[in-house]
Amino acid sequence: MTMEEMAESFPEWLLEAEELTKHLPFEEMSRKLIVGAMGGSAIGADFVNTAYYDVLPPIPVIRDYRLPFWIGDGTFIASSYSGNTEETLTLMSEASKRKLQIVGVSSDGEVEKYCLEHNRPFVKLPAGLPPRMALPYSARVISVFVENLHGIKLPWKEAVAFLKKNMNVIKDEAQTIAEKLTNTDAVYVFSSQRDYVLSMRFAGEISENAKEVSGFLCMTEANHNFLQGFQHGASPKVGIVVYEDAEKYERIELQSSFLLRKAEENGSPAVKIGLKGETRLERLLYGVLVGDFASIYMAEKKGIDPMPVHIITELKTFLKNA
Repeated sequence: MTMEEMAESFPEWLLEAEELTKHLPFEEMSRKLIVGAMGGSAIGADFVNTAYYDVLPPIPVIRDYRLPFWIGDGTFIASSYSGNTEETLTLMSEASKRKLQIVGVSSDGEVEKYCLEHNRPFVKLPAGLPPRMALPYSARVISVFVENLHGIKLPWKEAVAFLKKNMNVIKDEAQTIAEKLTNTDAVYVFSSQRDYVLSMRFAGEISENAKEVSGFLCMTEANHNFLQGFQHGASPKVGIVVYEDAEKYERIELQSSFLLRKAEENGSPAVKIGLKGETRLERLLYGVLVGDFASIYMAEKKGIDPMPVHIITELKTFLKNA
């Protein structure tokens, strides 16, 4: 299965993910959710926080080896696609010592082994994917926890239908974006704080798929620091991407236009990504998929295989032997 085919499967995998949770004993779980995860697994929780921004306090997403001191009870979701992410395993061990209710989400590995040995609830994800491409599974699984523990439901089935209907539109927009960014050496991606998962996801996919340095910042925070870097000229090989605010908040859009104008004056590729969809959920999913496809097309235009992540693999070997 190619990376493009995986991205095309995104809507269907959202539907499959819900079925993977049918056996979970939600009635026995604490409503206080905490997620321990890294990379492609963590961003599933970030997507849920972004999608439920107006109706639910954010779920703590711990990207570290250490649980914060203030976490003393709750349902701890250990989410690691491989099941062997060392930060997540360390967090899970600490969560166990603090008597948190542990639930595992993985395709295999030590997370599954722990849950089986300790009779803990476990969601088994389909194996064989790059972890970053399992986002529809991790996001939808965590959203099911929100639905069952907090009674807040979003129109996921309608959003899936929207994505399927607009798949060619999404891919066409992604091709246009990739064309503008193909000759960059680095790309910075911006979205409003309410929509932060969009810039975080696209920046991460640019690095992993197109093998290019990237970064992300929230609008309008970027205009209180990053913007000043254009004063004496920046490299025209630095691309600037700004996502439209999902609610088209006027002052954010105004500030975004100023940043894009300064980038254009610098000679940098400047891209504005609009968000299509009737609901906030549809617009966020649209933005994620546009970025996913664009990063894959960037790799293709550079003649790069988007799938392997050799340096990250090298890091894991280094850590294992340290």
